[in-house]
Amino acid sequence: MRDIALTVNGLRFKAKNLDDDFARYVTEQLEESGVHFNRDNPSEKLFLAYLRLAAKNYNYEKEIKEIISEE
Repeated sequence: MRDIALTVNGLRFKAKNLDDDFARYVTEQLEESGVHFNRDNPSEKLFLAYLRLAAKNYNYEKEIKEIISEE
C-alpha cells in the first residue's frame, strides 16, 4: 500500500493506503498532465489533468459499448 500527496493552491491533499499499482498509475498520469508532487500546483493543472483522464475514460466507455453492440 502506498500514499500519494500533492499540493494545490497551497493546500496539501493526501490519499492513503492505495494499491501500489494504482498509486503508480495515478502518479504517472498526473505527471504526464504536468502535475508536480514536489511543489505547489495551480488548480488549473489539476482540472486539466482531470479532463485528460475523463476523456480517456469516455473513450474507453465508447469502445466498450461498440464492442458490446457488435455481438
